[in-house]
Amino acid sequence: MLDLLTQSPHFYDYVTVAVLLLGLFNVFEILFLLYNKNMVERIEREKLALKRLASTALITSTAPAELLPGPAAEYEFAAYSEAIASVLDSFEGEIADRARALIGQLGIDDHYRRLARHRTWYKRGNAIDIMASFRLKASREFFLAVYRSEPVHDVKYRIIYGLSRLTREHADIRALAQMLSALPYLTPKYTEDIFYNIISALKAEGKEGEFGLFMKETLNDQSVQNLVKRDCINACFAATCEKGRGLLKEYYAAYPHEPEILIASIKALARIGDFSKMPEAMKNPDWRVRLAALKYAHLCCADLLPEIRAMLRDNSYHVRINAALALAKAGGAGRAALQAEAASEDKFASAAAAYALTQEPA
Repeated sequence: MLDLLTQSPHFYDYVTVAVLLLGLFNVFEILFLLYNKNMVERIEREKLALKRLASTALITSTAPAELLPGPAAEYEFAAYSEAIASVLDSFEGEIADRARALIGQLGIDDHYRRLARHRTWYKRGNAIDIMASFRLKASREFFLAVYRSEPVHDVKYRIIYGLSRLTREHADIRALAQMLSALPYLTPKYTEDIFYNIISALKAEGKEGEFGLFMKETLNDQSVQNLVKRDCINACFAATCEKGRGLLKEYYAAYPHEPEILIASIKALARIGDFSKMPEAMKNPDWRVRLAALKYAHLCCADLLPEIRAMLRDNSYHVRINAALALAKAGGAGRAALQAEAASEDKFASAAAAYALTQEPA
Protein backbone atom coordinates (compact mmCIF):
# COMPACT_ATOMS: atom_id res chain seq x y z
CA MET A 1 0.00 0.00 0.00
CA LEU A 2 2.83 2.36 0.90
CA ASP A 3 4.59 1.54 -2.39
CA LEU A 4 1.44 2.34 -4.34
CA LEU A 5 1.15 5.71 -2.61
CA THR A 6 4.79 6.67 -3.13
CA GLN A 7 4.72 5.65 -6.80
CA SER A 8 1.45 7.43 -7.50
CA PRO A 9 1.66 10.64 -9.56
CA HIS A 10 -0.65 12.20 -6.96
CA PHE A 11 1.61 11.33 -4.01
CA TYR A 12 2.52 14.94 -3.22
CA ASP A 13 -1.13 15.91 -3.51
CA TYR A 14 -1.97 13.29 -0.87
CA VAL A 15 0.80 14.60 1.39
CA THR A 16 -0.43 18.18 0.96
CA VAL A 17 -4.00 17.18 1.85
CA ALA A 18 -2.79 15.25 4.91
CA VAL A 19 -0.73 18.22 6.12
CA LEU A 20 -3.65 20.58 5.58
CA LEU A 21 -6.01 18.26 7.47
CA LEU A 22 -3.52 17.96 10.31
CA GLY A 23 -3.16 21.74 10.42
CA LEU A 24 -6.93 22.19 10.44
CA PHE A 25 -7.23 19.66 13.25
CA ASN A 26 -4.61 21.52 15.31
CA VAL A 27 -6.34 24.85 14.70
CA PHE A 28 -9.69 23.33 15.68
CA GLU A 29 -8.13 21.84 18.83
CA ILE A 30 -6.64 25.21 19.84
CA LEU A 31 -9.95 26.98 19.22
CA PHE A 32 -11.80 24.34 21.23
CA LEU A 33 -9.36 24.70 24.15
CA LEU A 34 -9.68 28.49 24.07
CA TYR A 35 -13.47 28.21 23.97
CA ASN A 36 -13.46 25.74 26.85
CA LYS A 37 -11.08 27.97 28.84
CA ASN A 38 -13.37 30.96 28.34
CA MET A 39 -16.41 28.92 29.33
CA VAL A 40 -14.75 27.72 32.54
CA GLU A 41 -13.60 31.24 33.41
CA ARG A 42 -17.06 32.66 32.72
CA ILE A 43 -18.71 30.01 34.90
CA GLU A 44 -16.23 30.68 37.70
CA ARG A 45 -16.92 34.42 37.50
CA GLU A 46 -20.67 33.85 37.57
CA LYS A 47 -20.30 31.35 40.40
CA LEU A 48 -18.25 33.81 42.46
CA ALA A 49 -20.79 36.57 41.80
CA LEU A 50 -23.66 34.30 42.90
CA LYS A 51 -21.79 33.33 46.07
CA ARG A 52 -21.24 36.98 46.95
CA LEU A 53 -24.86 37.82 46.16
CA ALA A 54 -26.17 34.94 48.26
CA SER A 55 -23.89 35.74 51.21
CA THR A 56 -24.87 39.41 51.14
CA ALA A 57 -28.57 38.59 50.87
CA LEU A 58 -28.42 36.15 53.78
CA ILE A 59 -26.65 38.62 56.04
CA THR A 60 -28.49 41.81 55.13
CA SER A 61 -32.01 40.76 54.11
CA THR A 62 -34.81 39.15 56.09
CA ALA A 63 -36.16 37.54 52.90
CA PRO A 64 -33.09 36.52 50.85
CA ALA A 65 -35.03 34.15 48.58
CA GLU A 66 -36.83 37.13 47.04
CA LEU A 67 -33.53 38.71 46.01
CA LEU A 68 -31.91 35.64 44.49
CA PRO A 69 -32.56 34.06 41.08
CA GLY A 70 -33.52 30.41 41.26
CA PRO A 71 -30.67 28.01 40.46
CA ALA A 72 -30.86 26.04 37.22
CA ALA A 73 -27.34 25.01 36.19
CA GLU A 74 -25.19 22.78 38.36
CA TYR A 75 -22.68 25.55 39.05
CA GLU A 76 -25.50 27.75 40.36
CA PHE A 77 -26.53 25.08 42.86
CA ALA A 78 -22.85 24.73 43.83
CA ALA A 79 -22.46 28.50 44.30
CA TYR A 80 -25.50 28.78 46.56
CA SER A 81 -24.45 25.68 48.49
CA GLU A 82 -20.96 27.04 49.18
CA ALA A 83 -22.36 30.40 50.27
CA ILE A 84 -24.91 28.80 52.60
CA ALA A 85 -22.35 26.41 54.10
CA SER A 86 -19.98 29.34 54.73
CA VAL A 87 -22.73 31.34 56.45
CA LEU A 88 -23.72 28.35 58.60
CA ASP A 89 -20.09 27.94 59.69
CA SER A 90 -19.73 31.63 60.54
CA PHE A 91 -23.08 32.66 62.01
CA GLU A 92 -25.69 31.47 64.46
CA GLY A 93 -29.19 32.58 65.38
CA GLU A 94 -31.40 34.39 62.90
CA ILE A 95 -28.88 34.49 60.06
CA ALA A 96 -28.22 30.76 60.33
CA ASP A 97 -31.97 30.10 60.40
CA ARG A 98 -32.39 32.12 57.19
CA ALA A 99 -29.59 30.14 55.55
CA ARG A 100 -31.20 26.83 56.47
CA ALA A 101 -34.58 28.02 55.22
CA LEU A 102 -33.04 29.12 51.92
CA ILE A 103 -31.90 25.55 51.24
CA GLY A 104 -35.51 24.48 50.93
CA GLN A 105 -36.80 27.67 49.32
CA LEU A 106 -34.38 27.38 46.39
CA GLY A 107 -34.85 23.62 46.03
CA ILE A 108 -31.20 22.94 46.86
CA ASP A 109 -31.93 20.10 49.26
CA ASP A 110 -34.23 18.34 46.76
CA HIS A 111 -31.64 18.76 44.01
CA TYR A 112 -28.86 17.10 45.98
CA ARG A 113 -31.16 14.38 47.29
CA ARG A 114 -31.83 13.43 43.68
CA LEU A 115 -28.13 13.65 42.86
CA ALA A 116 -27.30 11.39 45.83
CA ARG A 117 -29.20 8.64 43.96
CA HIS A 118 -27.32 9.23 40.69
CA ARG A 119 -25.95 6.21 38.85
CA THR A 120 -22.42 7.69 38.88
CA TRP A 121 -20.73 7.12 42.24
CA TYR A 122 -18.62 10.29 42.35
CA LYS A 123 -21.69 12.45 41.73
CA ARG A 124 -23.41 10.67 44.60
CA GLY A 125 -20.38 11.30 46.79
CA ASN A 126 -20.24 14.99 45.87
CA ALA A 127 -23.94 15.39 46.67
CA ILE A 128 -23.44 13.75 50.07
CA ASP A 129 -20.49 16.06 50.82
CA ILE A 130 -22.56 19.15 50.04
CA MET A 131 -25.56 17.96 52.06
CA ALA A 132 -23.24 17.17 54.98
CA SER A 133 -21.94 20.76 54.93
CA PHE A 134 -25.48 22.00 55.68
CA ARG A 135 -25.79 19.89 58.85
CA LEU A 136 -29.56 19.67 58.48
CA LYS A 137 -31.12 17.39 61.08
CA ALA A 138 -33.66 16.29 58.49
CA SER A 139 -30.82 14.80 56.40
CA ARG A 140 -30.01 12.15 58.99
CA GLU A 141 -32.74 9.68 57.99
CA PHE A 142 -31.96 10.26 54.33
CA PHE A 143 -28.27 9.52 54.90
CA LEU A 144 -29.14 6.30 56.73
CA ALA A 145 -31.42 5.20 53.89
CA VAL A 146 -28.77 5.95 51.27
CA TYR A 147 -26.12 4.15 53.32
CA ARG A 148 -28.17 0.94 53.42
CA SER A 149 -28.39 0.81 49.63
CA GLU A 150 -24.99 2.29 48.72
CA PRO A 151 -22.64 -0.28 47.08
CA VAL A 152 -19.50 1.90 46.83
CA HIS A 153 -17.26 2.20 49.90
CA ASP A 154 -15.94 5.63 48.91
CA VAL A 155 -19.47 7.02 49.14
CA LYS A 156 -20.09 5.20 52.42
CA TYR A 157 -17.11 6.97 54.00
CA ARG A 158 -18.68 10.30 53.04
CA ILE A 159 -22.10 9.31 54.37
CA ILE A 160 -20.59 8.37 57.73
CA TYR A 161 -18.74 11.69 57.81
CA GLY A 162 -22.02 13.49 57.16
CA LEU A 163 -23.81 11.49 59.86
CA SER A 164 -21.06 12.32 62.36
CA ARG A 165 -21.97 16.01 62.02
CA LEU A 166 -25.58 15.21 62.92
CA THR A 167 -24.99 13.23 66.11
CA ARG A 168 -27.63 13.88 68.76
CA GLU A 169 -27.33 11.17 71.38
CA HIS A 170 -25.47 8.12 72.62
CA ALA A 171 -27.36 5.74 70.31
CA ASP A 172 -26.13 7.70 67.28
CA ILE A 173 -22.52 7.24 68.38
CA ARG A 174 -22.99 3.48 68.76
CA ALA A 175 -24.56 3.31 65.29
CA LEU A 176 -21.62 5.20 63.78
CA ALA A 177 -19.14 2.94 65.57
CA GLN A 178 -20.83 -0.09 64.01
CA MET A 179 -20.68 1.51 60.57
CA LEU A 180 -16.98 2.25 61.03
CA SER A 181 -16.27 -1.34 62.04
CA ALA A 182 -17.88 -2.54 58.79
CA LEU A 183 -15.56 -0.50 56.56
CA PRO A 184 -12.60 -2.25 54.91
CA TYR A 185 -9.99 0.21 56.21
CA LEU A 186 -9.71 3.27 58.42
CA THR A 187 -7.08 5.99 58.49
CA PRO A 188 -6.25 7.66 61.83
CA LYS A 189 -7.10 11.12 60.45
CA TYR A 190 -10.49 10.02 59.13
CA THR A 191 -11.48 8.28 62.36
CA GLU A 192 -10.27 11.21 64.47
CA ASP A 193 -12.28 13.61 62.29
CA ILE A 194 -15.39 11.47 62.74
CA PHE A 195 -15.10 11.54 66.52
CA TYR A 196 -14.22 15.23 66.51
CA ASN A 197 -17.41 15.93 64.55
CA ILE A 198 -19.37 13.85 67.05
CA ILE A 199 -17.97 15.77 70.01
CA SER A 200 -18.59 19.13 68.32
CA ALA A 201 -22.19 18.20 67.48
CA LEU A 202 -22.86 17.01 71.02
CA LYS A 203 -21.25 20.13 72.51
CA ALA A 204 -23.56 22.27 70.40
CA GLU A 205 -26.51 20.38 71.90
CA GLY A 206 -25.10 20.58 75.43
CA LYS A 207 -24.70 16.79 75.51
CA GLU A 208 -20.93 16.34 75.68
CA GLY A 209 -21.46 13.74 78.42
CA GLU A 210 -22.94 11.38 75.82
CA PHE A 211 -19.51 10.97 74.25
CA GLY A 212 -18.03 10.36 77.69
CA LEU A 213 -20.56 7.56 78.17
CA PHE A 214 -19.50 6.03 74.85
CA MET A 215 -15.81 6.17 75.80
CA LYS A 216 -16.63 4.65 79.19
CA GLU A 217 -18.29 1.72 77.43
CA THR A 218 -15.37 1.17 75.06
CA LEU A 219 -12.71 1.45 77.78
CA ASN A 220 -12.64 -2.31 78.35
CA ASP A 221 -14.45 -3.39 75.18
CA GLN A 222 -12.12 -5.80 73.42
CA SER A 223 -14.17 -5.67 70.22
CA VAL A 224 -13.09 -2.05 69.71
CA GLN A 225 -9.57 -1.75 68.32
CA ASN A 226 -7.06 0.08 70.48
CA LEU A 227 -6.20 2.30 67.53
CA VAL A 228 -9.83 3.43 67.39
CA LYS A 229 -9.67 4.20 71.11
CA ARG A 230 -6.54 6.23 70.44
CA ASP A 231 -8.38 8.19 67.75
CA CYS A 232 -11.22 8.88 70.21
CA ILE A 233 -8.71 10.36 72.65
CA ASN A 234 -7.04 12.39 69.90
CA ALA A 235 -10.47 13.79 69.05
CA CYS A 236 -10.83 14.79 72.70
CA PHE A 237 -7.49 16.60 72.37
CA ALA A 238 -8.64 18.43 69.23
CA ALA A 239 -12.01 19.34 70.76
CA THR A 240 -10.58 20.27 74.21
CA CYS A 241 -12.89 18.01 76.22
CA GLU A 242 -12.86 19.71 79.62
CA LYS A 243 -15.31 17.21 81.08
CA GLY A 244 -13.26 14.17 80.09
CA ARG A 245 -10.41 14.66 82.55
CA GLY A 246 -11.23 11.65 84.74
CA LEU A 247 -11.95 9.39 81.79
CA LEU A 248 -8.66 10.26 80.10
CA LYS A 249 -6.83 9.27 83.27
CA GLU A 250 -8.71 5.98 83.29
CA TYR A 251 -7.55 5.26 79.75
CA TYR A 252 -3.99 6.12 80.72
CA ALA A 253 -4.15 3.69 83.65
CA ALA A 254 -5.93 0.93 81.72
CA TYR A 255 -3.38 0.69 78.88
CA PRO A 256 0.12 0.87 80.39
CA HIS A 257 1.56 -1.16 77.50
CA GLU A 258 -0.11 0.76 74.66
CA PRO A 259 2.22 3.70 73.88
CA GLU A 260 -0.14 5.32 71.38
CA ILE A 261 -3.00 5.46 73.88
CA LEU A 262 -0.64 6.80 76.55
CA ILE A 263 0.64 9.49 74.20
CA ALA A 264 -2.87 10.51 73.16
CA SER A 265 -3.95 10.66 76.81
CA ILE A 266 -0.97 12.83 77.80
CA LYS A 267 -1.70 15.26 74.95
CA ALA A 268 -5.41 15.47 75.73
CA LEU A 269 -4.78 15.99 79.45
CA ALA A 270 -2.17 18.66 78.78
CA ARG A 271 -4.63 20.44 76.47
CA ILE A 272 -7.04 20.93 79.39
CA GLY A 273 -4.27 21.89 81.82
CA ASP A 274 -3.89 18.58 83.66
CA PHE A 275 -0.22 17.59 84.08
CA SER A 276 -0.67 15.02 86.85
CA LYS A 277 0.56 12.16 84.64
CA MET A 278 3.71 13.95 83.48
CA PRO A 279 6.14 12.57 86.11
CA GLU A 280 4.96 9.03 85.45
CA ALA A 281 5.10 9.47 81.68
CA MET A 282 8.67 10.79 81.86
CA LYS A 283 9.74 7.45 83.34
CA ASN A 284 7.93 5.28 80.81
CA PRO A 285 10.16 2.65 79.17
CA ASP A 286 8.93 3.64 75.69
CA TRP A 287 10.88 6.66 74.43
CA ARG A 288 7.86 7.90 72.45
CA VAL A 289 5.86 8.32 75.65
CA ARG A 290 8.73 10.16 77.32
CA LEU A 291 9.02 12.39 74.28
CA ALA A 292 5.30 13.21 74.31
CA ALA A 293 5.53 14.22 77.97
CA LEU A 294 8.48 16.49 77.25
CA LYS A 295 6.56 18.28 74.50
CA TYR A 296 4.35 19.76 77.23
CA ALA A 297 6.77 19.73 80.14
CA HIS A 298 7.64 23.41 79.74
CA LEU A 299 4.07 24.25 80.75
CA CYS A 300 4.48 22.71 84.19
CA CYS A 301 8.19 22.16 84.66
CA ALA A 302 8.73 24.29 87.75
CA ASP A 303 8.35 21.17 89.89
CA LEU A 304 9.95 18.81 87.37
CA LEU A 305 13.31 20.45 86.67
CA PRO A 306 15.35 17.61 88.26
CA GLU A 307 13.45 14.97 86.25
CA ILE A 308 13.83 16.90 83.00
CA ARG A 309 17.51 17.55 83.65
CA ALA A 310 18.08 13.83 84.21
CA MET A 311 16.58 13.14 80.78
CA LEU A 312 19.49 14.97 79.16
CA ARG A 313 21.24 11.62 79.62
CA ASP A 314 18.46 9.57 78.05
CA ASN A 315 19.36 6.85 75.56
CA SER A 316 17.18 8.47 72.90
CA TYR A 317 18.57 11.42 70.98
CA HIS A 318 15.07 12.83 70.46
CA VAL A 319 14.34 12.69 74.18
CA ARG A 320 17.62 14.43 75.05
CA ILE A 321 17.02 17.26 72.59
CA ASN A 322 13.44 17.83 73.74
CA ALA A 323 14.47 17.71 77.39
CA ALA A 324 17.00 20.45 76.67
CA LEU A 325 14.42 22.50 74.78
CA ALA A 326 11.96 22.11 77.67
CA LEU A 327 14.59 23.49 80.04
CA ALA A 328 15.29 26.35 77.63
CA LYS A 329 11.61 27.32 77.85
CA ALA A 330 11.57 27.09 81.65
CA GLY A 331 12.95 30.53 82.32
CA GLY A 332 16.04 31.44 84.32
CA ALA A 333 16.20 28.24 86.39
CA GLY A 334 15.99 26.07 83.29
CA ARG A 335 18.66 27.98 81.40
CA ALA A 336 20.91 27.90 84.46
CA ALA A 337 20.58 24.11 84.48
CA LEU A 338 21.46 24.02 80.80
CA GLN A 339 24.57 26.14 81.33
CA ALA A 340 25.71 23.75 84.05
CA GLU A 341 25.05 20.73 81.83
CA ALA A 342 26.82 22.32 78.87
CA ALA A 343 30.03 22.19 80.91
CA SER A 344 29.47 18.59 82.10
CA GLU A 345 31.63 15.66 81.07
CA ASP A 346 28.70 13.74 79.63
CA LYS A 347 29.07 14.45 75.91
CA PHE A 348 25.43 13.68 75.11
CA ALA A 349 24.05 15.93 77.85
CA SER A 350 26.50 18.73 77.08
CA ALA A 351 25.73 18.59 73.34
CA ALA A 352 21.97 18.75 73.92
CA ALA A 353 22.36 21.57 76.45
CA ALA A 354 24.66 23.54 74.16
CA TYR A 355 22.18 23.24 71.31
CA ALA A 356 19.25 24.40 73.45
CA LEU A 357 21.22 27.41 74.68
CA THR A 358 21.57 28.61 71.10
CA GLN A 359 17.78 28.79 70.77
CA GLU A 360 15.82 31.92 71.51
CA PRO A 361 14.42 32.01 75.07
CA ALA A 362 10.68 31.26 75.30
